[in-house]
Amino acid sequence: MEATIASTLMNKYADVLILKGSEIWELIPILTLRQSLYTDPRKPQAVDPGIYEFGDVDENSAVLLTTNFSLTYYTVEGDLKSGDANCYLLVLDTVGKAVDVAIAGGQFDGESVADLVKETGIEDMVKTRKLIIPGLAAPLSGEIEDETGWNVMVGPRDSSAVPDFIDEKF
Repeated sequence: MEATIASTLMNKYADVLILKGSEIWELIPILTLRQSLYTDPRKPQAVDPGIYEFGDVDENSAVLLTTNFSLTYYTVEGDLKSGDANCYLLVLDTVGKAVDVAIAGGQFDGESVADLVKETGIEDMVKTRKLIIPGLAAPLSGEIEDETGWNVMVGPRDSSAVPDFIDEKF
């Protein structure tokens, strides 16, 4: 009951809360609410754009592309780690928008991907010129190929299938 009242008071912008309970099961709901309560809903949560390495990468490793929307990034990251994938992940700055929303909003296009490829220096890290894009970005594959000069492979729509896709194609 105390957690429910504390959560209600937090939603009403209480300045101070004094709690009797000190057990972890009593505090988790309150701490979880506190983490996301004071974020700006007009600004999507985003990770830093750039290049990330997973596993033991080398010059023959796969190169994947995703957006910097935090939910998308952390889902892909978890799937790559759990699948023991060895790859580079390029994270495109889409102002914190998911793949489909960024495509519709114009933040995810061939020119921005080409700029990301140049900025990260991935061309100096790998011999292959194959870029795996998200399944939702399939309509942009030709545009990305034209702008980057890389061979674009359309990956699965669900990132949980990416490690198997990499094993099969690389």
